[in-house]
Amino acid sequence: MSTAPLDPAGAGHQDVLTVLRGAPSPVPPVPVPAAPASVSLLPEAATSRHQLVADLALAGGPVVVDRTEDEAPVLLAGLLAALAAAGRSVRLVPGAASEGARAELARLGLGHLLADVPEDASRRGADLPPADPNRWLTLLRDLDARHRAWFSAGGEAGASRSEQVAGLAALRAEHLHPPLLPAAATWSADERARVVDLLDRARTAGEDPLRGVPGDRLDAVAADLDGLPDRLERLAGLVQRLAAETGWRPRTPGELASGLPLLARVEDALRTYVPAALSTDLDQAAAVLARQPRSLLSAEERERRRELKRLAALRHDGSSFGPADVETLGSLQRDWAAAIGGAPAPAASRAELAELLEPLRRSLSVVADVVPDVAVDPELDRFADLADRVRRAGRAARARQDRAAVEAEGLADLAAALPAGSSATDVARLVDGTHWRAALEASDPGGAPVARVAEEFRRLDEQRRARSARELQLALSGARARPVQVGADAQGRDVDVLVVDDAHRLEGAVVADLAGTSRQVVLLGTGGEGASAWDRAAQAVTPVPLALPTRPSTVADAVTAALGAAGVEVVPARPGRPAELELHVGGARSLLGLEDALAAWRVQDREVVRPARARASGSSYRLVRTAEWSADPRAVARSLVEEARALTPVVEETAVAPVLAAPVPVESFPRGLGAAEDAQRAVTGFVTALAGGNPNIDQTPPATIDAAVALAYADLGVAAADTVVLDAAMDLLAYRRRGTKVLRAFKESVQRTKKKMRGAGVRVP
Repeated sequence: MSTAPLDPAGAGHQDVLTVLRGAPSPVPPVPVPAAPASVSLLPEAATSRHQLVADLALAGGPVVVDRTEDEAPVLLAGLLAALAAAGRSVRLVPGAASEGARAELARLGLGHLLADVPEDASRRGADLPPADPNRWLTLLRDLDARHRAWFSAGGEAGASRSEQVAGLAALRAEHLHPPLLPAAATWSADERARVVDLLDRARTAGEDPLRGVPGDRLDAVAADLDGLPDRLERLAGLVQRLAAETGWRPRTPGELASGLPLLARVEDALRTYVPAALSTDLDQAAAVLARQPRSLLSAEERERRRELKRLAALRHDGSSFGPADVETLGSLQRDWAAAIGGAPAPAASRAELAELLEPLRRSLSVVADVVPDVAVDPELDRFADLADRVRRAGRAARARQDRAAVEAEGLADLAAALPAGSSATDVARLVDGTHWRAALEASDPGGAPVARVAEEFRRLDEQRRARSARELQLALSGARARPVQVGADAQGRDVDVLVVDDAHRLEGAVVADLAGTSRQVVLLGTGGEGASAWDRAAQAVTPVPLALPTRPSTVADAVTAALGAAGVEVVPARPGRPAELELHVGGARSLLGLEDALAAWRVQDREVVRPARARASGSSYRLVRTAEWSADPRAVARSLVEEARALTPVVEETAVAPVLAAPVPVESFPRGLGAAEDAQRAVTGFVTALAGGNPNIDQTPPATIDAAVALAYADLGVAAADTVVLDAAMDLLAYRRRGTKVLRAFKESVQRTKKKMRGAGVRVP
C-alpha cells in the first residue's frame, strides 16, 4: 500500500469541495468499479464491497459510501486500519457507527489507533500466529474457478451450468425429456444448429413417395431431384418468352429440342441479312432478278434498278442480292413454315434455352425411373404440377438420408424424444437440453468436494487475518502509530484523510470547511433531501453501495417443497428476497444460504463472511450448493433435515412490552431553560408515542425540540459546538434522516435556547 503524500490540489478533491459548498458538479460522476476478487481488510465480517471502499480510499480520490447501519461499523474499522497501515494521517468526525468501529478495533488489538485509547503494551511481545498464504491463495482460486464454472456463461455453451440446470427443469416440466448422449457435451453452437436442422427436416418429411426405391439408387438421383424443379420452372418462363418473341409455343421439351436448330439457322441468317429479309416475298425477288436489262433511259430499266437496289439493302454489306440469297432465305422460310408456321423470327432466349434444355432432359430421364407418373418428355403445360411432384420426391429423398444420418450419428434417441406435434422451437430446445444434460453429467474436474475445500479455506482465512492483525499491531505499536484524531474540533487540523461518519446529518458547507485543510475526504452516510454533505458530494462522486447483490434463486421453491414434505417449516429470511431460507424444526432454527442467489458474491463473501455473521447472530449456517442439489436433491434435503433436527431447540421467551426508562436526572441544568424533569418528561413522552416509528418534523412540537436541545446542552456543556448539540438533540428524538426542514427546525431551537441562557446570565459562545 502506498504511503506517498496526497495532493491537496487534486482535481477530485477540489470537485468535491466545490459541490459541498453548493455549486453544481463540474464533471459527471464515474461508475463504481467492480469489487476486488479478495478481501484483505482485518474484520472477519468485511466484504468485498468494504474492500472496494478501502481500495478507492487508498488510491487517493474522494469516496462516498452509501452505508447501512449494520455494515458501517465493520467498514469504518477496516478503513481506519487500512489507512493507518498506509501511513495516512486521519481525522474522524464520529457518527452512529463510530462506537461499533471502536469496539471492532479493540477486538483486533488496534484500539489505540484512536487518539483517546491507550495501547495494550502486553501485545508487543506476542508471537506471530502461523499462516499458509500460498495454500490460501490456491484454495481461493479453486473455489472461484468452480463457482465461475457454474454461474458464468461463456464459450460455446451460451449458458452457465446453473442456467442449464434451470433449463432442464423447465423442459421436463413441459414433458420434453432430453436423452443422455455423452457426445453432446462437446457440441458447439454450429453443431447444435446442424443437429436441429437435421432433426427438423426428418420431422417434417411427411409421406415417402419413393419408399420402393433402393437407398443406393436414391442417393444416385438425389442431385437430380434437387435441381429438376427449379429447371422446370425456369424453362416454363423461357418458353413464355419464346412464344412472345416468335409466336411459337412448343408442347414438350422434345419438340423444343427439335426446333432449336431452326432457331439457330435464323440467328445465322441474321448475321448476313437484316431482319426484314426473313419476311421478304422471295418469288417477287426472283422475278426481279430474272428481268433482262433494258435501255438506261427506259422506265422499265429504272424500275428494275430500283428493285435490285432494294434487294441489296436486305444484306448487311449492301452487296448484290442474287439467286443464291433467294435460295438461302427461301429454304429457311419453307422449313420454318413446315415446322412452326408463319414467317421466321429471331429468339433472344435461344442460347439460354439450349443451355438449360440438355441438363433438364437428362434429369427428366433419370427422375422418370424412380418417381411415378413422371414422363421423359412431359407437356410444358404440366410443368408446375410436375415441379411440385418432383420437389416432394426430393424432400422424401433428403428425409430418408436425414433419417439415415440420424441413425449413423447416434441421434435416434434424441429423435424419439420429440413428442408428437412438436414444433421447430421444441426441436431446438430439446437439442439444447441434450447438450446441457451431457455437459452436466460430464465428470467435474474440481477434485475434492467443494464443501471440504471451503472448510479448509475458512480455517486458513482465519489464520491469515489473525497474522495480518498481529503484523499490523507490531507495525503500529509505540511511537510508530499515527492515531486517528476524533472529533470535528480535534487538534492538528492538517491531515491526509478526513473520514466523516453520518455525512447525511451534516451540512455541505460544514464538511467543506473541515475538508479544506485535508487532502482527501471519505463520506459515509445515506441519501436524504438533497442538502446534506452526503447528498451534495454524491453529485460529483458515485456512491459505493455496501449491500451485496442477490438475485432470485432458481432452486428456492424446490428446496422449500422438499423440506416442507419432511415436516420442516421453511420461510424466507428476507421476504421477497429469498437469497436465504430459515428452517424451523421443533423450535430450532438454522439459516440456509442458496448459492445461485449469491452468484455475484466473491469467494470470501460467500464462504467466510456470511457464515461468520450467522454464527455471530447465534444461528447455524449451511450453504446449499447448486452442484450438489442438481446432482442429488433428495440426499441434500435429507442432510438438511438431519442437521436442523440435531440443533438445540430455542427456548422461546415471553414477549415483554418495551418500557422506556426515564433519563438519569441532570444535576446541573443550564439556567434559563426551566426544570430538567420537565425537559425529560417531554422527550420521553414524544419517543414513547413513536412506538419505534420515524418522527415527522411537521408533527414535532417546537417545545419538544427545545427540551431535547436543553438536555443536549446539559449533557455536553454550554460550550459545545452547535453541530455536536444538533446531533445529540436529534438522537434524543430518534431523528435518523435529517433533511433541510429537520436541520432548520433544530437550528432555530438552538438559537432560541442560546437566547434564553444569555438572558439568564449564562456565557454562551
